[in-house]
Amino acid sequence: MALFERKRFVWNEPWFFQQRIRATSSWINLALILGAAAAVVGLVFFFAAPAGQPKNWFEIIGMSIGFAAAIWWLLDGVETRRQAVLFEDSLVVGGDMGKYSHPTTYKLSEVSGFAIVLPEESKWPEPALFFHYDGEEQAIGIDSKAGLTRVAQAIHDSGKPIRLDGWEPDQDQEFKKAFQWNSESSDSSSRATFEQLPDGTPGLMNAGGMLKAIFHQCWALGLWLIFTGYLGYYGYQNWNNLGVVRFALLIMTSIGGLYVAGTYTDRIATAAASFDLMHMALEQIRKRTGVRLDLDSDDLIPVEILEPDQIAKTIQVIHEMGYFQVDSESKELLFEGKKQRWTIPAGAIKSLELEEVQTGTPGQSAMGALNYFVMITLMEEEEKVFAIRHGQRDYGEFNDVKRAAGAIEIYEAIEEILS
Repeated sequence: MALFERKRFVWNEPWFFQQRIRATSSWINLALILGAAAAVVGLVFFFAAPAGQPKNWFEIIGMSIGFAAAIWWLLDGVETRRQAVLFEDSLVVGGDMGKYSHPTTYKLSEVSGFAIVLPEESKWPEPALFFHYDGEEQAIGIDSKAGLTRVAQAIHDSGKPIRLDGWEPDQDQEFKKAFQWNSESSDSSSRATFEQLPDGTPGLMNAGGMLKAIFHQCWALGLWLIFTGYLGYYGYQNWNNLGVVRFALLIMTSIGGLYVAGTYTDRIATAAASFDLMHMALEQIRKRTGVRLDLDSDDLIPVEILEPDQIAKTIQVIHEMGYFQVDSESKELLFEGKKQRWTIPAGAIKSLELEEVQTGTPGQSAMGALNYFVMITLMEEEEKVFAIRHGQRDYGEFNDVKRAAGAIEIYEAIEEILS
């Protein structure tokens, strides 16, 4: 396998999928091994205690359970959530425990075909990719976030047959066809107007709003840093009396706090900061003159506008940002941005389509994501094409579905004035 071989698709197994499909006899054997290991460690600590001193049962029990847990992790824990990586010629599946992991490589040339089986068919708790390899049955769980049809399409594109009930290759193209419009009129008299805002026009940001957004974005991680600093100080002050168990608890508490703070920041704090920025922008626009937007209406849409050559890049340069609004009476699309003010008559819109753009590796890779843009072609002195993306971050996990929903909201708003 090449060092930097291109990945076709990446997905994660659901947590504990391999454990949940394991036979009862295998669980009994594993439990006997772990129980014996815990008993041996417990006996060692029990008889190692100095004579005449009370037994430290907290330490004896804690070390027994901890040792058994460590053995379980080495034997089985690396399989709690495997990752599957589809390459050009192989499928590599394994955990993420460095030298303790043993990824398995399945050569695609040795697999006659695949099937994605659903729980009602397999009686497994989650959907899974099923195939035969070296005469043995193999099952790789599929996280629902990966999308069964996307997994099927990626394997189909690799040249291998795959079965998924209710799915046909390339059916995702129907999504794009449903959000595509082209003008049938040959009238080119309508023109879009792009007005540069004069010097002295209030910008979209101010110091107070930025500080509020930064506080909402960072306070949880800041609190975690203070809490972790306190734990470190406590550990330093009580180093000689900590013991193995309390030391482990300090480490685990710090790591757990980081997970909670990180999850809160990603799913709540980021959205709160986004709402702060949107509210700040509206208040700044109210200070301007000549604004045609109805700033008290619910149909204002925060957007980011990019040049077409930017949409596939991981790091993008934003051309403009601000608010869109559709004026149904005048059949115009209005935009108030950071530096420009646009007036776009419906007749100046030549085409409209929703574009799905993959950045990074497809699937559930750390750097991969599906972004959705509304591509709009406008007539000024000559045709101009812009990519419009929804600018509001919602609460919760910001996944492909929410990004697609934002693009559909923009598309349907503009579609109202097209005939």
